Amino acid sequence: MAKEDFMKVLVGTPDAPVELKYPRLGETMRFNTAEQRSEPCAPTASGASWSVTWVMPAEDAKALYAKLKAHYDARLAAGSIKTPFSTVFGMKKLEDGTVEFRAKRNGTKGNGEVNKPPLVIGGDKQPLADPNVWGGSKGMIRAWAVPVTDPSGKGGLSLYFDAVQVTEPVYGGGGLDDFASVAAPVGNDPFAADAPADDPFAAPAKPAPAPASASLGDDEIPW
Repeated sequence: MAKEDFMKVLVGTPDAPVELKYPRLGETMRFNTAEQRSEPCAPTASGASWSVTWVMPAEDAKALYAKLKAHYDARLAAGSIKTPFSTVFGMKKLEDGTVEFRAKRNGTKGNGEVNKPPLVIGGDKQPLADPNVWGGSKGMIRAWAVPVTDPSGKGGLSLYFDAVQVTEPVYGGGGLDDFASVAAPVGNDPFAADAPADDPFAAPAKPAPAPASASLGDDEIPW
């Protein structure tokens, strides 16, 4: 796969951080089909990954979707992929009109080498002491959009993240991700499944906050 196939995606801003859902940033997880739940596992286990889901207002999600589709179409025109665009994998429109996206970081690289864990930093841009934050935390995400074709032959984009800045961490335990969380900002922030391709944003759009900024900077591209 060519380097040009990877497009950097920066989500959230200091003024408008995104809400994190089901963040799995501290250890790799995999889905246990027998028990129908995710469970911790070694990075080398089949299906192991770190993952994060975030929620965006409809208008912001629509803009991101258009940017992702344009990247896919450009790579299709360049011959990097042969299958027409169908979807952004991991994107889901919610009942309240907002849209969630899911990104992951595989436990191993394509050559079988173990991947580095994602970079998880706080508002001070230093490594977060405890990356095992809860859903309801807020922050910014750096991901890479990659054109892929799934086993069923459907073409689309997958999102792979390598860094998260958590500006409003929420911690807890006991599997309470189903409850809403209210967290006060921590310190001063120095940072200045699938959806159809046919109109996935039919609901009335919400006002959009400021466009995403490149606060996170460059780090290792995860391929």
